[in-house]
Amino acid sequence: MKAALLKAYGGVDQFEISEIPVPKPGPGEVLIKIEVSAVNPFDLILRQGFMAQYIPLPLPAVLGGDAAGTIAELGAGVTSLSLGDRVVADFPANGRGAHAEFGVIPATSVAKLPAALTFEQGATLVKAGLTARQTVDALGVKPGDCVLISGALGSVGRAAIQYLHEIGAKPVAGVRPERLDEARTLAGEALDITVTPAASSFDYAISAAAPVAAPLIGHVRDGGKIASIVPVPEGSNAAGRVTIQELFHRTDTATLDAVLDAAVKGLLVIPVAHTFALEEIRAAQNAVALGARGKVVLRH
Repeated sequence: MKAALLKAYGGVDQFEISEIPVPKPGPGEVLIKIEVSAVNPFDLILRQGFMAQYIPLPLPAVLGGDAAGTIAELGAGVTSLSLGDRVVADFPANGRGAHAEFGVIPATSVAKLPAALTFEQGATLVKAGLTARQTVDALGVKPGDCVLISGALGSVGRAAIQYLHEIGAKPVAGVRPERLDEARTLAGEALDITVTPAASSFDYAISAAAPVAAPLIGHVRDGGKIASIVPVPEGSNAAGRVTIQELFHRTDTATLDAVLDAAVKGLLVIPVAHTFALEEIRAAQNAVALGARGKVVLRH
């Protein structure tokens, strides 16, 4: 099968398109014929080796965490899925990812893709949808609560805004001034996240944009809570004024089913900024690095 192999940590020149054997699913696993995969910012961090101390990749490695395709083979004991099922999958960062024609993954990391959604739509929803819902849930948000979201126009931010609307909370998009109108259209209310407020006014916030992780803290009241999916700069939370919980998404099929259902109902749309062929993995990663306004996906 064809795969985008990362030969060594470094720049995009370390990718090459190669032929490697089709993997075989073991007990509890499935083989997916991948139609579309997404390129996420985390893939760039892995490629550059910034996580090598914590997530050492078996080089050459296949990156890619979000995929959509069809079930091509079932491992022993898998009864929840059938051959030919349209699915989405949440691949782990283990060097055997989704940027290939086929991929093996535990059946517990797979959800059925509704007929109303395309493979491209499915591939945009996996990690963004899971992360957004788990982040909101970690804050303990209740109906009527007001929540500030930085990175509101990114994939996780958009999914968080949708979920907050769904549970009856009030999202406020924290964005740069040039994107305020766009953010208001999405969330209903927006503010300039780069301006330090005269008084902190939020009990809850979601930090999904690293460049404004520090300014975000100034908008949260003493004793408030921030759920962050990006690093928080050291010293930015003076004397532990607010509670900050750093989160990493976890695979959860039930939550992913809820994300897909929201997309079917038209409540959740994550725009696709660029579509590349698998062979264009270098250009796709560069597009993410340049700050694509929407998902970057690969067609296989």
